[in-house]
Amino acid sequence: MNILFVHEVDWLNKVVFDIHSLAESLSVSGNQVYVIDYESLWTRNDPFDFGTMKTREVDNAARAHPDAVIHLRRPGFIKIPGLSRLSSGFTHYLEIQKTIHEKDINVIVLYGVATNGLQTTYLAKKFNLPVVFRAIDIPHQLVPYPILRPVVGWLEKKVYSGADLLLPHTPKEARYLIAMGAKEARVKLLALPVETILFRPFTDSDELRRKWGLGKKDQIILFQGTLYNFSGLDLFLHQFPMLLEQVPSAKLLLVGDGPQRPVLERIVAQLDLQRHVVITGFQPYQTMPNYINLAALCINPFLINNVTRDIFPGKIPQYLACGKPVISTSLPGLMSVIAGEDQGVIYVNSIPEMVKEAVSLLKSTQRRQQLGQSGVNYVRQAHSCEKIAHQLETMLADAIKEKQSGTVSKRM
Repeated sequence: MNILFVHEVDWLNKVVFDIHSLAESLSVSGNQVYVIDYESLWTRNDPFDFGTMKTREVDNAARAHPDAVIHLRRPGFIKIPGLSRLSSGFTHYLEIQKTIHEKDINVIVLYGVATNGLQTTYLAKKFNLPVVFRAIDIPHQLVPYPILRPVVGWLEKKVYSGADLLLPHTPKEARYLIAMGAKEARVKLLALPVETILFRPFTDSDELRRKWGLGKKDQIILFQGTLYNFSGLDLFLHQFPMLLEQVPSAKLLLVGDGPQRPVLERIVAQLDLQRHVVITGFQPYQTMPNYINLAALCINPFLINNVTRDIFPGKIPQYLACGKPVISTSLPGLMSVIAGEDQGVIYVNSIPEMVKEAVSLLKSTQRRQQLGQSGVNYVRQAHSCEKIAHQLETMLADAIKEKQSGTVSKRM
């Protein structure tokens, strides 16, 4: 198959997640995979850099699978706040149409809504191509400007009703899509994939410990990912001195970066926690299992709000795949997929409760091992990337057949 993935974030600089794993797995299995993205993390190189409307192409843009061949197309845009996404809406339309023609695309997998969702569904209909929408979040809730959220919500309804197949990753996401106008018969669950060949238990790295000043006897609590303002890590840091009173060998390792980092660094300084907390910044994707395997346990202290309530953080199955017990706040979206301790996850309703559970786990090697093994077994059964990519490949092939059956293609 010739498959086009369309998204509205930065393929090259965004942390590796669902779209990378699935697109690259499909490439490895023999499909031709093309990606159109939007440079959401753009900056100006100089005061007179106002961007370009030309497309830039990047071959061999794989990030999750070294053996994958990804052909990336990056439509241009005007580098002026407010005009950047508006102008990219126009260039994305042209580039999607051009790619369909030039690359004889058979099916489109869509992740975007606001920037290129309507353009994609319109062009898919025009050329009689199936468009498959992959749902991993609630787009209008991620919009930073409240005045624009109703507009993006309206766009969601249009895109969902125009998709031939919608693939949410949790039951709660499925119910949301249906409530937003998707036909129930077109909604099918597809779990988040985990590279279980990469993410697996192994002996931790002495080199990484030395690099970040971590002792062999330090008991490491790990969080990895973007440091969003809803991370809950600020609250956890305020409780961390109480944990240290009971487990003096504990260290907190934050592998990531983001808007909350300055706040976290101030709290660390105010509480004199510099010897007990390490913030590494973003690290290469291929090194993530090395960092996770340093940990005695992993945490997900996300605050529960409109953004996080129904999400399924991709870091959770990665932690579990490495055999690490996880303590997480009780996110309904996460709990709708992973029930609890039988899958290696302990749920809590507050940060003080998380600290209490962390102390208990750090004092019990046997319980950590039991939870860790439960997590490994669960992920290998339910989230194996190879298995999920094969499911997606079958779904895409079926969507193509269904679209072509009894219909004359409009492509010229």
